Amino acid sequence: MKRSPYFRGLGAIAACLAALGFPVKAGAAPAQWTDRNEYDLVLNIRAEAAPQKRLTLLDQWKAQYPKSELQQARQELYLAAWQSLGDSPRMLAVAREMISGGADNLVGLYWCTLLVPEAKEATPDLLAAGEKAARQLLAGLDTYFAAGATPRGEVEFLAHRALGWIQWQRADYAAAEAEFTKCLQQDPKRAEISAWFGTVLILDRQPTNQVPALWHLARAASYRAAGALPDGQRRQLGTVLERLYTTYHGETSGLDQLRMAAVAAAFPPAGFNIESASAAALRRQDEELSRTNPQLASWLRLRRRLEAPDGEAYFTESLRNTPLPMRLKGTLLRATPASQPTELVLGVGDASAEEVILKLDPAFPGEAPAGTILEFEGKIEAFTKAPFTLTVLANPEKIEGWRARKPGR
Repeated sequence: MKRSPYFRGLGAIAACLAALGFPVKAGAAPAQWTDRNEYDLVLNIRAEAAPQKRLTLLDQWKAQYPKSELQQARQELYLAAWQSLGDSPRMLAVAREMISGGADNLVGLYWCTLLVPEAKEATPDLLAAGEKAARQLLAGLDTYFAAGATPRGEVEFLAHRALGWIQWQRADYAAAEAEFTKCLQQDPKRAEISAWFGTVLILDRQPTNQVPALWHLARAASYRAAGALPDGQRRQLGTVLERLYTTYHGETSGLDQLRMAAVAAAFPPAGFNIESASAAALRRQDEELSRTNPQLASWLRLRRRLEAPDGEAYFTESLRNTPLPMRLKGTLLRATPASQPTELVLGVGDASAEEVILKLDPAFPGEAPAGTILEFEGKIEAFTKAPFTLTVLANPEKIEGWRARKPGR
């Protein structure tokens, strides 16, 4: 099974958290040996250096004394033996046994929380057990640790790490993102979390997540200090990053700069952006249109701004009761009434779409056929987003192109 680099860094941690300075719950009565034979058997186990032989002796102890008062110590010795053999699935099985039935066992809670994200298969039962252990750890931090105790921060980090991974497996991406944010706020050096965070953002498929996803993946693929991913994983992630970046941006230009920026900070700065391939194509189109037809280019920029998610707020704060920022040209689609109209409906960017309503004061003389090209200016009065229409108050003297004809001619 592929283990995270974080797990490999725990090789020196003994299964019993007391060795790390983790406190033992006060007031607990000391466990008693069943008889002298059990005492001697456990001494032999502790003296045995070979993990496999130790496991044989532990099995013997369990078979002879299934209800021993020293079950917790026996489980911790099992954990240490399986850890020596690098068998995390069996470690996880022992940890889950230690906290079965809701037992408040710090050692079992710790190892279950740590090892659930290393499991090969994320079954609903495993996810539920991992979530319960992680939340129990978080709820008991004040009970398990004195204020400022060294292991407390690490245990809190592991709990949020496990909860983020669990929500990821459940496809609750928003919840996973919240947990990974807490992890990186607590310890920004954990490249594993950056890799997971970027992956979750990609899976969430929200347009606003694409740039942050590239940032987190770039950090995980480029960060080399303490907490970095192993070289092989970084290279594999770098290949994935380049493919995703090219798909989004259209080319690899700027990727090296993204890598360097991401190495320096766990989160992108406010306002950070990477131009998408579609945005770049639109920008080039706008530049060409601004050169060949500046009126139309100005109108298209205004319409896109109004159709943006914050378009209504932009209209209210910046456009209402202000003059049009440019003189526009549009195609007459209909007039109300047909003769001496007080309202004209025009297509500007699309000659067949009703985009602008001109309210006239005074009315135009005569009438004009549909398809007449009018050039106008005026004061913006109203806006609707769907269907899109911009209402403009206009004086006929500011409108060019009206070739009035008498009714019936």
